[in-house]
Amino acid sequence: MGGQNNDKDVDWKELGLGRRMDRHRKKTAGTTSRPGSSSRKAASPSWYKRPSTLGMIGAVVIILAAGGGAAALLRRSGGGSSAATATTVATFGTAASPPSSTDQVVAGMSLEEKVGQMMMIGFDGTAPDDSLKKMIQDRHVGAVILYGPNISSDDQVTQLDASLQQLAAQAGQPAQLMIATDQEGGKTRRFMDIGPVYSEPFIGNMTGGAGVRSATDLSSSAGRGLKKLGINTDLAPVADVTSGSSSIMDTRSYGNDPQVTATLTAAAVKGFNDATTISCVKHFPGLGSAEDDPEQTLPTIDKDRASLDSTDLPPFAAAIKADVPMVMVTHAAVPALDPAKTPASLSRPIITGLLRNQMGFNGVIITDDLEMGAITESPGDAAVAAIAAGADMVMFAHTPAKQQQAYDAIIAAVKAGKLKQADIDKSVERILEMKKRYRLEMEESAGETGTAAAATTTTGAN
Repeated sequence: MGGQNNDKDVDWKELGLGRRMDRHRKKTAGTTSRPGSSSRKAASPSWYKRPSTLGMIGAVVIILAAGGGAAALLRRSGGGSSAATATTVATFGTAASPPSSTDQVVAGMSLEEKVGQMMMIGFDGTAPDDSLKKMIQDRHVGAVILYGPNISSDDQVTQLDASLQQLAAQAGQPAQLMIATDQEGGKTRRFMDIGPVYSEPFIGNMTGGAGVRSATDLSSSAGRGLKKLGINTDLAPVADVTSGSSSIMDTRSYGNDPQVTATLTAAAVKGFNDATTISCVKHFPGLGSAEDDPEQTLPTIDKDRASLDSTDLPPFAAAIKADVPMVMVTHAAVPALDPAKTPASLSRPIITGLLRNQMGFNGVIITDDLEMGAITESPGDAAVAAIAAGADMVMFAHTPAKQQQAYDAIIAAVKAGKLKQADIDKSVERILEMKKRYRLEMEESAGETGTAAAATTTTGAN
């Protein structure tokens, strides 16, 4: 946004951030093309564009038209400039709706393909290594997260993301990969030249309507900037309500006022939605009063339910109302919500009981990284426990061996009856519906030849 202060103009000492910000990188010029664009062959059609689905829709139209005797002109889309207008509207009786196209594609997937869609993984290096390639192509993993070590320049990230999508297309995945990063703003950001340019505490201290406008505009800017590089998912905004300087979330939160935080969280979600970028509100059910870091150990949130309802949960409720597509569940024990003190990311009372049933969230639920020190269970046990608790996706952000163990354990648990096939199907339906909503479909590349199939990655356009 022209004319506004950026991070280097902010008094970080006043905000308690010191000078811990990463140095600004120079934007690389001329990143408009993706490698391999001239040598692709056709990728799998989008599941809602496949001939079987279109044929079913055509059959329904013919049957209805014949039975009702309607004299109507059907509009066809094929790039032509003329459009037919219906001259007669027929009234039909109640007819059964055709099966959802997403239901159909999930029904046609193998268990191995389904479980792959339920995982988000990370890797080392600035190009796909052999382990990552195998996880995408052999285990059908549908989401990848990028951290600082994966990023060296805009050109490199653009090429990396295109190559990841090409791997997914070659594997016949039903949709593009979710490619995610943490671009929150302020302290936690992977790209210094992509919004948001203000930190969360700075936005939280704005008066009047400036905070809402900034939260909306800057998240929209961040979403569009990331999409130009091939990143379609931002693990933001942070919805934690800080308890003060002792909180681990103090420099990442909009502040200590639940209603202000709720309003700004909802505004940020709107901005990401405006940019057609997947957002992920975090860290449910709230880390604002935690002093211990889940990276090292399991924090305990010692609040009663009334305090949680009035302080920690309102920003998440506001995000759900604002139509956030994804919620990240943290690793924290919350005795008021689960007396067994199970980490929230593995807790059925918290994930299914509170988030899904009581708060009515129907989108995708993902865990925070299950490789963190707060999780003492083995990778396989943690992954199975999280899915049994109601999570749709599990994150293993670093270690290939742990990623493989988790994948194998989920499949084994389904085959043994420890996880229900119907629950797996429902999770995959949610994930694919979210990908469809945010335009992560595989596009056909008509007329192209070659040995490699590739996905057409949606960029800055809405």
